[in-house]
Amino acid sequence: MKAVIFTSNSIRHKFFANSLQNYLDDLLVVSECRENDEFNESYGENDQIIKHFKNRNKIENEFFKGNDEFNTKCIPILYKEVNHNFIYEKIKKYNPDVMIVFGSSIIKEPLLSLSKKNKFLNLHLGLSPYYKGNATNFWPFINNELEFLGSTILHIDSGIDTGDIITHVRPKIDENDNVHTIGCKIIQESVRKMGMILNLIKEKKEINRISQWNIKNEKIYKLKDFNEKILEDYLNKIENGIVKKFLSEKEKEFKIINSIEV
Repeated sequence: MKAVIFTSNSIRHKFFANSLQNYLDDLLVVSECRENDEFNESYGENDQIIKHFKNRNKIENEFFKGNDEFNTKCIPILYKEVNHNFIYEKIKKYNPDVMIVFGSSIIKEPLLSLSKKNKFLNLHLGLSPYYKGNATNFWPFINNELEFLGSTILHIDSGIDTGDIITHVRPKIDENDNVHTIGCKIIQESVRKMGMILNLIKEKKEINRISQWNIKNEKIYKLKDFNEKILEDYLNKIENGIVKKFLSEKEKEFKIINSIEV
């Protein structure tokens, strides 16, 4: 089975692609190259924010050690070049059985036109439809809603994290966890579930298509919503034991899709 992964170039993206290679006969990676994308001008020279992202990089390097490079064919491109016509032509010629998005820019036409039924998938690091947009495993800490930590594997469409859901993914949380360690656990668990989905596709079995449902107060976050004040709020919550408190309480019930058993 041939696949294309549209992704970025951090170690988490390389871990994702390298891990899924085990389920595939042939893999092509299209990687948007970003330099220090976390430390952009939106944050200025704020030491606390820089420290936060450097800590994330440190933890990801510990979790995903040994994935410094993509272990397969890779087309490196500039940020937001994924929808350029030359990429469309290369993918069309490659003729993959399945396409997967994790961490790239939003996929638009003409790439969307290459979609085959059940075979253009997106890994969204957040539980849709509850949390959409950017940093959707950070904002549950701010909102005291750790039950919404996780990811969604869904069919891609023209919207932002709005496609039909295949399955949700939720991590095993320990009291010493923080947003970075939980994020890495979510990616690890998501890789396992995505691998099972690839096996289903290879066996020509049906996979879920569950339309997203309407919720009150839908949360959609953008990069500009994150700032020093928000980060201070998060750090205070961690210091005051938000994770331990969450684990000691009865979990709130809400609709979740768990169609792929691990």
